[in-house]
Amino acid sequence: MKLEYVNVADNDNREITAYTSNYKLSDNTDTLGQEFTFDLVSNPIDVNMDNLQLAMGGKITFSNDKANNNRTSFNDSGSEQELQSIFTGIIVDCKKSGINKYSYTAFDYAFYLNKSETSIQYNDINGTTAIRQVCAVNNVPLASVPIINTKIKKVYEGTPVSDVIKDILKQATEETGNKYRIEVRNNQLYVEDYKDLVLDVAITGIVGDYSYTESIQDMKNRVLIISSSEKNMQVLANVEDGESIKRFGVLQKVQKVEDKEKAKALQVAKKYLDDLNKIKKSFSVKVLGDDSVRSGRILQFNQPIIGMVGKFLIKNCSHDYGQNHTMNLELIKQE
Repeated sequence: MKLEYVNVADNDNREITAYTSNYKLSDNTDTLGQEFTFDLVSNPIDVNMDNLQLAMGGKITFSNDKANNNRTSFNDSGSEQELQSIFTGIIVDCKKSGINKYSYTAFDYAFYLNKSETSIQYNDINGTTAIRQVCAVNNVPLASVPIINTKIKKVYEGTPVSDVIKDILKQATEETGNKYRIEVRNNQLYVEDYKDLVLDVAITGIVGDYSYTESIQDMKNRVLIISSSEKNMQVLANVEDGESIKRFGVLQKVQKVEDKEKAKALQVAKKYLDDLNKIKKSFSVKVLGDDSVRSGRILQFNQPIIGMVGKFLIKNCSHDYGQNHTMNLELIKQE
């Protein structure tokens, strides 16, 4: 493993692996960006360990040995490591404990998409072009974006760049049912269809902390689509699952659509019902770590003893780089 730090403003460029520890990399599907945390020792009473702390906004790069994936212990041999960069980001928080311990939090460059606001107007252009435009205006390097034919006609004023992109994708999902993942990799923005994010990773086995839950708290078995017009609120579509209502009672969702989308109201309602009318099955497992695994990916399991067979969406992913490289995953069963 290797952790490097660069602060251009202070002309400070150094490797900090020797006096840092507790590396943890995490992300989830509800937020944009990865979070990396670690501890650093800087001892003011030791001349060799003094003034090692890091500055806000400094850049860090974490690299891991490829041999440390899917194994029970780190490679402690004298052979040369094959390092690959796993995370690059900026330091955004620091906490000091006692006289010598500093705990740092860094985010990848999605941090700027979440914090930087923009104003932009779309006049009935397709979603792909809309995303390209907002990225170009805000100097966001865009690596990939799928073909999104949904027409976007909306004004965004003082809206975070990430929220603009999320809203465009939300409109596309409501129209087509396709779901999209946005994330930063190698300092570039990727917008991808979830169906293209199935991982070809061998899960070698559960190593601990297995749990399973079922819930209907997010279930909806009736969907009403109404007009967004405040002057003339109108029910445009109403779909329901009678058998589900008989079993669980009415769990209703009301969704507004703009007037220009009235013709698609029934289609939107059916897609919401199809997505929400189900018992949510989630699993939490601890498995051997693999750097290619992160939230938003789909893993395949074949472990019938614990009821994990089929495809599972990774909702939360947390890598721990300690004595062993392990992952804690929260998984949602996919139908």
